[in-house]
Amino acid sequence: MLATESATISEIQDAVATGALTRREVVARHLERIEAHNGAINGFVELRSDEVLAEADAADAAHGRTIAGPLDGVPFSVKDSYSVAGLRRTDGLPVNKDNVQDTDELTVRRLRDAGALILGHAAIPDLCIRWNTVSGLYGTTVNPRDRTRTAGGSSGGDAANVAAGFATVGIGGDLGGSIRVPASFCGVYGFRPGAGRVAEFNPNHVPEDGISHEVMCEIGPLARSVRDIQITYDVIQGHHERDPASVPAGSRPAREPGRVAVLRHETGAVLDPVIERSLDHVAEILTAEGYVVEEQVLPDLSRAPDVWAQIIGTELIRDYLPVIGDQVIDSGRVHIEEMFGAYETGSDVSAYLAAWRERRALQDTLLAAMEDHPLVIAPVAGMPAPPLDFDHHIGREASVALLDRMRCVPWVNLFSLPGLALPNGIQIVGRRFAENEVLAAGFAAERHLPRVDIASL
Repeated sequence: MLATESATISEIQDAVATGALTRREVVARHLERIEAHNGAINGFVELRSDEVLAEADAADAAHGRTIAGPLDGVPFSVKDSYSVAGLRRTDGLPVNKDNVQDTDELTVRRLRDAGALILGHAAIPDLCIRWNTVSGLYGTTVNPRDRTRTAGGSSGGDAANVAAGFATVGIGGDLGGSIRVPASFCGVYGFRPGAGRVAEFNPNHVPEDGISHEVMCEIGPLARSVRDIQITYDVIQGHHERDPASVPAGSRPAREPGRVAVLRHETGAVLDPVIERSLDHVAEILTAEGYVVEEQVLPDLSRAPDVWAQIIGTELIRDYLPVIGDQVIDSGRVHIEEMFGAYETGSDVSAYLAAWRERRALQDTLLAAMEDHPLVIAPVAGMPAPPLDFDHHIGREASVALLDRMRCVPWVNLFSLPGLALPNGIQIVGRRFAENEVLAAGFAAERHLPRVDIASL
């Protein structure tokens, strides 16, 4: 019998098409696993068990063994920061505990239209500004592969749900590694498309995010296979009139294997030896797949993480915290103050604008190099999943040192690029509108990596 909780999209749909399983049985098995183990993991913070079972029954009655959409019958986890009708959208804050949403936001609607079965909301840290998932409303999410370790953040609940076999696919968002970091820590795949690829529109409220969100943040999937990433991305991508920064669906066609640059210390990152070995391994894999992989061909990017922290930090310290700082859990607020406070540009708007101008200059230098090397492989975090309290009240000096371990993460956001995190802590990054090239390299790497299975719970 198919182990439904560890199955891929195609395996689930093959079981439905042959009559081995109904959609209701697929959902019921996932809910049973959630009921048995979520209390220890805290990946899901809100479930819609009755509703999703009823939706599965309706799909079984309407379609039977016919697969009616690319995500038909597939159980999904959705980050709490994205609206699902009937569930709360809280940003992890107790003040929002009664903030029930009337309608789905655009990405969730696209998932449903493709047949996805939404199980519920996944855990997030307060404001989604953390590489850990600790919330004043929901508590701490742990890594299902080692409960003494963080699941990462801010899409830590979705990464944990996929790794634990609670959901086939999760939907997260990535402003500074919030898909790629938890995917790497939990040993799954996570894809951050380039800016504008996935339109963001929530009919429940007027957008309140700053310009950095529009330029640097993107919605994307987490899954246990690159194929499931591709299927889900193809469903959620595309323009919407209410998101003027979004672009039409489609991508540059994937080319034959070409030149790949290795990014190792160009950002000034501090890397554990185990991460460097994983980077070497991916370089060897892609070489075996016909790519030309070269070291020391990228420009100096040591300022890129600092510029990202200056822009994000200024908005957080000068705009967000004065308004809602007292609503954020203490460890989260102090983390923002200690780390981003070391980089924010102050009250002088000219310094903030200078950071944006420096971003453009750095971007131009990088993109010139990527004309010859259109793909880059790099670490995500500089270390494997750290302990649960790795960012709790550690002081400003240690917070800056933590950013030094994560310096291979935010340059991707700063330059609005697509990036695929592999389960071994390495990412493949491409140019704007080259998502297909990134995913093609991901398929090539996946052929040599162990199949991602669910955690033993």
